[in-house]
Amino acid sequence: MTKVLLFGATGNVGKKIAAELTAQGYDITIVARSKEKAGELAAITANFKIADVTRPKQLHDICRGFEVIVSALGKSVSINDKSKPSFHDINFTANANILMDAKKNVVRKFVYVSALHSEKYTHLGYFNAHHSFSQKLKQSGINYSIIKPAAVYSAFADLIPMAREGKLVTIGKGDKKTNPIYEGDLAKICVDSIKEYNAIVEAGGKHIYTRQQINDIIQQAVNPALKIKNVPVGSIKFMLPFIKIFNSNKYDKYAFFTEVTQHHTIAPMLGEMKLEDYIKARVR
Repeated sequence: MTKVLLFGATGNVGKKIAAELTAQGYDITIVARSKEKAGELAAITANFKIADVTRPKQLHDICRGFEVIVSALGKSVSINDKSKPSFHDINFTANANILMDAKKNVVRKFVYVSALHSEKYTHLGYFNAHHSFSQKLKQSGINYSIIKPAAVYSAFADLIPMAREGKLVTIGKGDKKTNPIYEGDLAKICVDSIKEYNAIVEAGGKHIYTRQQINDIIQQAVNPALKIKNVPVGSIKFMLPFIKIFNSNKYDKYAFFTEVTQHHTIAPMLGEMKLEDYIKARVR
């Protein structure tokens, strides 16, 4: 049985990957920052390692004895996430330290969850970190799979409480299209890619929405009586430099949201679940 070490296991994508690895018969061990966090996956696996990925010494020989590393490790884009490390600290530096240990311990496969079009927006912290690590992984000599989702459904979960409070906003015209993918569908793509060689897989759902349509789906599911506000792009861009002065992490997230909502972000249509069904399940 192939032994797999999973990083980012307690995140929304990571939990689905853990379940898919188990379903496909892999011998899985998860990495968590505490026993309490590891306990969130107790129904999936009893095998875990405790490590703070921001502390390189705690990653020493963590990959020893494993054939495959899967990393869904990344700083959350949620505006509710108050953690201090930056996108660069987690998405690049922590993953780079894991990769270094994986090479030392002769891991044969490294699967990394990146982001669609990260190479196009390297001026933004979120995309720069993803792209920089992807390049490092390509050059490592390890057989890799880089999975690049357009977006995942859980990224829109923060919009549900905003919709309840009548605070849901559309940035700009809301006419740019994307096809986010359900984490469960993405997890299957990640696990299936273990058997591929040096693969780059762009992945989206089978349904394409405008940004306005996504907001409409959420508002209709939560409280259709409330209105969605529109905020001009220029207004947010005007505020960004001031946000950066006081909170660089918040700046990185607002800059990310502002940029992605102004471009079409469409990946190959691979996922099955519809966003409408996901939102309805979350609202119940």
